[in-house]
Amino acid sequence: MQKPRSLKPGDTIGIVSPSSPPPAEELTQGVALLEARGYRVRLGDHVLAKASHCDYLAGEDLQRAADLNAMFTDPEIDAVFCARGGYGSMRLLDLLDWDRIAANPKVFVGYSDITSLHTALSRLGLVTIHATMVSALWKLDATMLDRFWRLVEQPDPAGLLPADTETLLPIVPGIAEGELVGGNLCLLAQACGSRFAPDFSGKIVLLEDVNDAVYHADRDLTQLLNAVHLQDAAGFVIGSLTGWEMHEGDPPLNTPDKLWAEVFTRLGKPTLAGFPFGHQRNPLPIPLGVCGRLDVGTRSLTLLEGAVAE
Repeated sequence: MQKPRSLKPGDTIGIVSPSSPPPAEELTQGVALLEARGYRVRLGDHVLAKASHCDYLAGEDLQRAADLNAMFTDPEIDAVFCARGGYGSMRLLDLLDWDRIAANPKVFVGYSDITSLHTALSRLGLVTIHATMVSALWKLDATMLDRFWRLVEQPDPAGLLPADTETLLPIVPGIAEGELVGGNLCLLAQACGSRFAPDFSGKIVLLEDVNDAVYHADRDLTQLLNAVHLQDAAGFVIGSLTGWEMHEGDPPLNTPDKLWAEVFTRLGKPTLAGFPFGHQRNPLPIPLGVCGRLDVGTRSLTLLEGAVAE
């Protein structure tokens, strides 16, 4: 995997909206945080735009793709941060200049709907950062914000990722080492059958989702199983499935933990659930494409290499 150059204050961060437009006031707060760190910021031309036919896309597909292509190929841009998720990044996959993007690796930050881009960039052999986006970066507490800056500014391994072991749920015991991949469960399932489908072979797969019913997560996992993507993974780290309760009764008959146990016990690969990343308050930033070590016995995930190069 090819790592981007580490960032330092004075570098220029380009901000794009590959999916939905961010709230303008929240984007402003995120930009102020980046500038306070000492970075220059350049907004893509369509960061706050809206498509003519709907309000959930930040401009037309060609416009959003043009912003991404321009940020990756502009030599004055040192990193590409996404403004927010929402929906729409998968609409850009056939519009991006992948050859030029691969030739210009840069720190790339986002999560949620941005999983579609993480997966495509992974297939190019590029390391990316699964982390809070600009419109919400300012909501992180000081400790988690420091972890984010350490990840993108320092090339040495971040080591053991902090997590409350009391809240973690061991599903399948064991130890696994491999490249970290994954992201939003439903986006990974929707990529099946395309040339941008994820490659999980021999890798530690991270999974999370938001405002989804338990049976929806079941459907997405079944799709990945039927597409023969999950069986060859080295292990699994499951984040949050936030908002599932709104789809269930009281008390709930279905729970995420019951689903994880049913699916992943059958697979028999080391699996740890409840890890603090994804759609939750103060989520951990995690690099994709670097080697990690999952130890279910000690309820730990350790980064064995840095996410950026000197």
